Amino acid sequence: MKKHDGKWVLETNDDTISLEDAACGYKGLMVIERCFRSLKRTQIKMMPMYHWASRRIEAHVKICGLALLIERVAELACGKPWHQIQAALDELQITEFFNLNFRVLMRNELPASTINILKLLKITPPKQVVELEKLV
Repeated sequence: MKKHDGKWVLETNDDTISLEDAACGYKGLMVIERCFRSLKRTQIKMMPMYHWASRRIEAHVKICGLALLIERVAELACGKPWHQIQAALDELQITEFFNLNFRVLMRNELPASTINILKLLKITPPKQVVELEKLV
């Protein structure tokens, strides 16, 4: 089966497009789906969904397109590939602390790479103390 490694089998119901266009469409779809999976792993609480209704399919496609757009804008603004931007942004963490009187959400010290990415994206880093709540 080694001779079949890297081969694609494409199926489409549109006989008006060329094989090259179909292949480019599938490659683009893979990139968009990867962006969507990346977006789902963030703090946006999205659950796996299976779409049958046309409005839900349309919404899924729009979210995937938005995820791709966010990645491309970030890549162009930073001049770096997405995996480097994502690795730097993954360093930003919020930790929850408790004592008898308070609940505190604090941001970690940011590495220079994360600060640089945030500057290039024109995003203000969160305050050191994100939230302070007095417990009853």
